[in-house]
Amino acid sequence: MILSQVDLRAAVDAGDISFTPRLEDRQWGEASVDLRLGFSFTKLEKLPGVTVSVAGGLSALSRAGFFTTKELKPQDEFGDPEKFVLHPGQFILAMTHESIKVPKNLIALIEGRSTYARVGLSMHQTAPWIQPGWSGPIILEMMNNGPLDIALTPLVDRPCQLTFFELKTGLPGDMAYGARPGDAYQDQTHPLVHGKK
Repeated sequence: MILSQVDLRAAVDAGDISFTPRLEDRQWGEASVDLRLGFSFTKLEKLPGVTVSVAGGLSALSRAGFFTTKELKPQDEFGDPEKFVLHPGQFILAMTHESIKVPKNLIALIEGRSTYARVGLSMHQTAPWIQPGWSGPIILEMMNNGPLDIALTPLVDRPCQLTFFELKTGLPGDMAYGARPGDAYQDQTHPLVHGKK
């Protein structure tokens, strides 16, 4: 069962689902919520002659030299909102402004919004599911597949939407995301340098 806005608002009011900071009125959809873009953008660097394996996780990528992270400010030196420009063919890891807590009886699906897709912007490559027990912001695996430069503004752009599905049977605590030592992305503060708080 997919939760409607009525169900979602009730779940948030009851404290079952949480968004930090709280959602603005414009973020509520009919059966989903829009998430705002955060201030952090991480680019993987091209390192000629270097091959990595990710079968054991991303620890190899957390070393210096494999990525560059840019933290935008709310305003530039002229008082205008700072923007990140994503060029055609460019891939970037960005974070949602909101941190999300998903209860053990729900699973969420992150998807792009149609307005952004129409200029070639995708939100994730292969990882749309936000697991039961999840806590933290969501990493957006953003790719500009279109022909135009796309300016992205933190807090203004809402490039993705989150839909919640009810599980037939909720998970016990020891099976939910974050319960196992290998659940490295719980409460993440960076897409490549991770660890539990």
